[in-house]
Amino acid sequence: MRAKPQSPVSRNPVPAWFPPTTTTDPMLEKDAAGGDFPANLVLQLMPLKTFPAAIRGVIQSELNYSVILQWVVTMDPEPVLSWTFNGVPCGMGEKLFIRRLSWEQLGTYMCIATNSKKQLVSEPVTISLPKPIVQPTEAEPMEPDPTLSLSGGSAIGLLAAGILGAGALIGGMCFTIIQSLRTDRQRIGICS
Repeated sequence: MRAKPQSPVSRNPVPAWFPPTTTTDPMLEKDAAGGDFPANLVLQLMPLKTFPAAIRGVIQSELNYSVILQWVVTMDPEPVLSWTFNGVPCGMGEKLFIRRLSWEQLGTYMCIATNSKKQLVSEPVTISLPKPIVQPTEAEPMEPDPTLSLSGGSAIGLLAAGILGAGALIGGMCFTIIQSLRTDRQRIGICS
């Protein structure tokens, strides 16, 4: 019998949470680590206390400001709390302090609480920069572009060019028709 290869996650001291995948047994499901749990388990995401306040799971903060994320759910026995940043472990404890927010710290954070009875996961909180507020401007009337206006000599020149172009087009069509008729007459004369 072959030894089961160990996942690099199992060597990591930070507990990991794996989403459930269905199995052939309708009464049990397995998580990615192989543990069984009831199939009717509904994953409930726990809220976090944040500063500044998260709105719909998003904290908007300027760079170089501090952000605090805090686990607020009580569990018995006391859980081990670990934090992830974009799915990568990034800290332990009840609070995660982000001092002097930088570009590298923008992303999604979650807390995983694990004790001997259960594992709870927080709602994801995304930290992003605030979107700039653009004030509407008043519409200004558009003035005609002086380079596009025609008057005087320019207008007369453009009109003359248009007439000459139309004449050339009509002349070309007439020439083509006459040539076509001559060709047809010559073929008729040759054949008869």
